[in-house]
Amino acid sequence: MMRLQPNWFCRCLLPDWTRNCAPDAGHFYRRRFTRRYRAKKRVVRDVWLGSGCVMLLNPVLPFMLALGLATILLSFVILDETN
Repeated sequence: MMRLQPNWFCRCLLPDWTRNCAPDAGHFYRRRFTRRYRAKKRVVRDVWLGSGCVMLLNPVLPFMLALGLATILLSFVILDETN
């Protein structure tokens, strides 16, 4: 039986634009590879790490839920692409 390679499998199933990783601010998928978007993702990662540390310092369920929801909202606000 023929063994399928994951790369071949992905080439057949996924669209061509998913293999292109060149940064393009106007493209809906390749915008994730721009320097600006990667910087925003680093900020969101730092926000989540800080939020997790605060949750570990104060492990009270209502506080953790409120902080988690606030962190989700802040993450969406930071990564929002609308002008």
